Amino acid sequence: MLGRNTAQLTLSFGVNDLDGTIDDTTKIYSMAGSEEQTPAMNTAQLAMLIKQAGRRPIERDTLYNEIMDYTDVAFTEAELAGK
Repeated sequence: MLGRNTAQLTLSFGVNDLDGTIDDTTKIYSMAGSEEQTPAMNTAQLAMLIKQAGRRPIERDTLYNEIMDYTDVAFTEAELAGK
């Protein structure tokens, strides 16, 4: 678990794939002293993190086919708050 700040920074160094699937098994990271104590993010939060880094958030399938381009999507405050 990199944490939000480190994940965002890596986008500036060539990383082009952030994993958006985080489940309860990530609790072990928090217990081990991870940077993030609440690592779960919804789609809106992940897309916003990518946009803030100046990159295009595009959801892809396992074969890298484009599913959804979130570049021009305007998320609501509730979505960004995780509600």
